Amino acid sequence: MKQNEDINDLLARHFSNESLTAGQRQELEAWIRHNRSEYERLKKFTDRMAVLPEQVHFDADQAWEKIEPRLTANLIPFKRKKHFLTYASVAASLLILLSVATVWLIQRTDSDPLLYANHTQTARHILLPDSSEVILYPQAQINFKATRETRLARLEGKAFFQVRKAAGKPFKVETRHLNVEVLGTSFLINAEKIQQTGVFVKTGKVKVTTDNSGVILQANEKAELKNGKLQSGNIQDPSAVFGEKKQPLIFNQTPLANVIKEVEKQTGIQIELGKGFDSHKITTRIDPGDASGIAAELAFLCGCKCDTLTPGKHYRLYYE
Repeated sequence: MKQNEDINDLLARHFSNESLTAGQRQELEAWIRHNRSEYERLKKFTDRMAVLPEQVHFDADQAWEKIEPRLTANLIPFKRKKHFLTYASVAASLLILLSVATVWLIQRTDSDPLLYANHTQTARHILLPDSSEVILYPQAQINFKATRETRLARLEGKAFFQVRKAAGKPFKVETRHLNVEVLGTSFLINAEKIQQTGVFVKTGKVKVTTDNSGVILQANEKAELKNGKLQSGNIQDPSAVFGEKKQPLIFNQTPLANVIKEVEKQTGIQIELGKGFDSHKITTRIDPGDASGIAAELAFLCGCKCDTLTPGKHYRLYYE
């Protein structure tokens, strides 16, 4: 049996309150988690049928009286006739319901957008109908619409997108001030305020456009709208931008110059070296989140002096 036929059978059993095995319940619950909106719509259909029984009436006894004379005694035992007819009527109704609902959902996909809003104070994880994932930050919302040609999300606020690839079907995000188009990647859009509107790419490649300009971004690159102009560049601290925990930097007999280059790459902290450090090799474990302590730790390991030029950003190591 094909997968869609399997799930239709499980849904029919579920809505008719039939018992399911543990494996069937697990499969059904997994489908519901990934298709919550579709499940809620089907449930509404069944609820409407339950509260309006007078509109669809099936008299099992009357129907049986009409067909019983035409059946042989050994075809369907008399004692099972009501059970058979009841099951047949429920099954027929569910098949009609599922058929109508499926057509309605397909038509809705091409017409009505879906609204996802986060009115809480914590980030909310959203699974879109195309299996793309969205982390919707507090007080943000998106309207999502999928057609046969494209996928479109209109964003208000801040959201992180993990886009699922779909051949020939681009994924587009529109905000009030800029637009993004991708084929499969992950990126953050911050459109909470005009002066903070920006796109930050974690993986893949995206195209960012405004009314006046456009730019192609790759992993760890950003584009921000400042004073009406789109400016692009590298993301200095990806972990901070994407809300990830910074991994420690581990060095084992690594030349000091190489340590400083890696520190600057991972944290954006600039450390200048005076003379006499060419032969220094470092073995240590550095916490990238401790901006004020990195240069001091290197100075301790080298036995040198450390000057703070800009707190948390710029330091100088030297010997007197």
